[in-house]
Amino acid sequence: MSPSVLLVSGNEIENLMDLNLVSKAIEDALIKFSKRETLTPERTVMRIKGNWWAVMQSYIPSEGIGVKVVSQIPENFSRGLPTIQAVTLLFNESNGELIGIFDGNILTALRTGAASAISIKYLAPKNTGPIGIIGTGYQAKYQLKFSSLFYKTRELMIFDINKNRENEFKTWAESLGYVVSSANSIEELVKSSKVVIEATTTKTPIILGEWLDDDKHIISIGAHSLEERALDDEAIKKIGKIVVDSRNATLNEAGDIAEPVKKGILDFEDITEIGEIAAGKKKGREGNEITLFKSVGLAVEDVAVALLAYNIAKSKGLGKEIIF
Repeated sequence: MSPSVLLVSGNEIENLMDLNLVSKAIEDALIKFSKRETLTPERTVMRIKGNWWAVMQSYIPSEGIGVKVVSQIPENFSRGLPTIQAVTLLFNESNGELIGIFDGNILTALRTGAASAISIKYLAPKNTGPIGIIGTGYQAKYQLKFSSLFYKTRELMIFDINKNRENEFKTWAESLGYVVSSANSIEELVKSSKVVIEATTTKTPIILGEWLDDDKHIISIGAHSLEERALDDEAIKKIGKIVVDSRNATLNEAGDIAEPVKKGILDFEDITEIGEIAAGKKKGREGNEITLFKSVGLAVEDVAVALLAYNIAKSKGLGKEIIF
């Protein structure tokens, strides 16, 4: 008899996933990753005609094994399509059978938002102030949703070069109860915000060190290749604590980390993994320092959130069972 495979759509995942449960699953996964309790190879990447493709895989012992195939197609924005598209697969660890197929777009947004929220939990300033988001695309909504778990503010400042998209995001955020202002520039946003979230497709620095002052937390989820930067060297010099999801992955994939290390501006040994802080092995925020969380995204996060979706969907009878 052919095995049954659970197919779960993006809408179903959106409706069944509780943000607190996702956050807990991602925090646990990041702790296990930093303790080297998972098998999570670095992603395999292809760059074709200006587009980015990757295969990501991870095994969490006693929990599951999975693979994500993901692409980033910048031109899709003008086509009215998501710039990031993905599918996530789960497998039976014992016999290798495929057990689940998931919309990877929503899973990616959920786990990326949750990882940022974990950084806020341990690194955000104690004195709450405005939160600022640079880039108001698909990821930004999940960044804002998850940030509210650990950072209680109703003040939001946004900036996007696409003003139609910015206005749509503003309307949506106001419906959640935020008091939203549109910054005239990224400089204004960075200077005015206590927590700054960069969620763009920039290839050159847009957060400059000359704009930074004490008691600020920066999250950067864009610029995830060696050729791209979201922060300039002066910003890296000013930041008191640099935290990443994976030291090796960011060194090999993120220009914001690799270039300063190469130039001798940043000591690789001074970089902390967020899982180490969550596990209590390293310190989180200390005093009024500027902190940075640089995230490139990890397969262990994808598998953790897919396993959560799979277990909840099975328990509630959601998704579609297909013979594969």
